[in-house]
Amino acid sequence: MDDRKNYKKIAFMTIMLSMMGLTSFGQSQVTVEDAIRITLEKNLQIKQASLNKDLAAQDVFQAKSNLYPDLKIGSNFKKINGFAFDQVSTTFVTGNQWTTGADAQVSSSVTIFQGFQKINQIKANKLLLESAATQIEKIKYDLMLSVLVNYLEAITNSEMMIASAQQILLSREQVKTDSIQFQVGNKTLADLSQSKNQVATDELNLVNARNAYESSLLALKQLMELPPQTDLQLVKPKVEAINHVLGQYAAIDVFEKAKSFNPELKKAQLDKQAAIKNIDIAKGGYLPSLSMGVSYGSNYYSEARHYLTRELMPFGDQVNQNKSFGAGLTLSIPIFDNNRNRVNVSKARINLQLAETNVQLLETTLNKTVNQAVLDLSAAAQRYQSSMSAFNSATDAFQVIKERYDIGMANGIELFTAQTNRNKAEFDLIQAKYNMIFKDKIIDYYVGNPIKFDVN
Repeated sequence: MDDRKNYKKIAFMTIMLSMMGLTSFGQSQVTVEDAIRITLEKNLQIKQASLNKDLAAQDVFQAKSNLYPDLKIGSNFKKINGFAFDQVSTTFVTGNQWTTGADAQVSSSVTIFQGFQKINQIKANKLLLESAATQIEKIKYDLMLSVLVNYLEAITNSEMMIASAQQILLSREQVKTDSIQFQVGNKTLADLSQSKNQVATDELNLVNARNAYESSLLALKQLMELPPQTDLQLVKPKVEAINHVLGQYAAIDVFEKAKSFNPELKKAQLDKQAAIKNIDIAKGGYLPSLSMGVSYGSNYYSEARHYLTRELMPFGDQVNQNKSFGAGLTLSIPIFDNNRNRVNVSKARINLQLAETNVQLLETTLNKTVNQAVLDLSAAAQRYQSSMSAFNSATDAFQVIKERYDIGMANGIELFTAQTNRNKAEFDLIQAKYNMIFKDKIIDYYVGNPIKFDVN
């Protein structure tokens, strides 16, 4: 038993100093909170969603601006050769000569009433702005889960790799012992072959664990937008008390908290409210609209003459004499518009039904997911307990078989089987431990608690 502990210490140091550069000099330690923070800071999907939110904010600004009067300045300049009309003296100008004309005006118009469509459009756009902001939170929410999954996968595979290396050292030490025993005739060739076969099996396990670790760590780096060659040392979480995990959550409580927090459900509810406003906007098309416009302008003509003296009028006199001011009201009452308003209202109502169905679907899915998560957590905690018991039993059985093997009361196949069972039990324990941690943190994820590990 003491030798085996020494082998584990040697294996641990070997892994930590040389294999995969897990703790090489200058390497940065990264907690799950660090990984989530870096991911959220650098992720391009979040940047895209933020830009979409900015677009939605501009839609709100435009909808509000549509309530204000507009203001336009217009001008026109022309040169005419030949026949023209003098608007000042109301006479025609003939002959083969060039004349110049110009006019300018300032105008403004405002909609006084339009079936409350503009007011409702502002309200709808505000809801869509909130929806766009919630979309950012949804993306962050999904990324947090992805980071959590890949982070724990990387740690799990790292421990599997360390365990595989420890098992290789034990197996190689057994080969050395069996080689000596074979030379003095205490072990058979079959016993020695089984020992070598165990080394090969453990080496294969290490290769598989290393590949899995590299793959999960690369996925985590990609989420964090880090170069593949970046060295990371992931901080391992501490396993919480089993009793704490088993008795902490009730499905109904978790669902109520998740329903009030879930960004995707919030977005669907905001989209539903916006759909209600779109119905009001569409109904506004049935109502009359009233608008008012005013204008002020003047003109100039190079051949304009005073209507009494027939003398050419200066520019300033023309501008002063030709000025005009106008104002008017426009009332429009819809009678028949080829069923456009009717279709718009019907489509808006259908979109509301789709939004309501989406909310119901998300609530149902969330309820099922949360209830399953609570059951999974309980099952994971029980599996961890069982795996711990199984590992302890397999370790004891291996030790007994090894002691019998050392004195010739067990053969190599029995030792190989016992060691394989112990190794598998160790792998199962590692997976069960981090699976329980994941299932525990997934509850925090659903209810909106910060994702962090106890590392003390």
